[in-house]
Amino acid sequence: MTTYNKNKLYGIGIGPGDAELLTIKAVKALGKADIICVPKSKEQASTALSIVSGYLDDDVTIEHMEFPMSKDRNVRIEARKKNAEIIQKHLRNNKTVAFLTLGDPMLYSTYGYILEYLDKSVEIETIPGIYSFSAISSLLSVPLVKDHDKLSVICSFDESAKNMLPLSESIVCMKICRYKNELYDFLKANEGFDFYMISEAGKEGQQVFTNIEVLKGDISYFSTAILKRVKY
Repeated sequence: MTTYNKNKLYGIGIGPGDAELLTIKAVKALGKADIICVPKSKEQASTALSIVSGYLDDDVTIEHMEFPMSKDRNVRIEARKKNAEIIQKHLRNNKTVAFLTLGDPMLYSTYGYILEYLDKSVEIETIPGIYSFSAISSLLSVPLVKDHDKLSVICSFDESAKNMLPLSESIVCMKICRYKNELYDFLKANEGFDFYMISEAGKEGQQVFTNIEVLKGDISYFSTAILKRVKY
């Protein structure tokens, strides 16, 4: 079995967009990294690097990784295997690697897929980050849940997701640009929810919306909504 000396892989959650929301542990890990891995997507890569830029050494190497959104599962799996091997190659070359994830590494993150294909001997430290919906609720001073409230988190609007809505007092809608039309139709037909959406949370272009009509237009990839059931 291959050994990787003292080097390790850091999976670092870098939060929703505000560099001041990075944890102290995340900043320390960034300072140790020789290689910074980010998804190749222009939006995600530029956002991630802008958040951490003030904490990186000048000689750090940026490794852009392709994660295709293909409907073919085999294509997605092969890309994940390839990226895992790239990381392992850097570790075998005595490099310390940091994989950046917006928000938290364990919530709808490509990092979670990478873990499946790493050799068991790789030393890993995963550093949590602040969820986008945690930042949104704090920015708006709107509690996510109180007392015995139930919270659901969805990233699609299939039948399973729709069945969850009547059972929850609060619903977090992530990756909302994928299903904004379906969500609009639901909210139009069900008026018992308060609607809060923030685009570009923690960034210079941050915008707050409370009218569902915004869902009829173009929405930033970095948009998350919170639905709060109205209590009478």
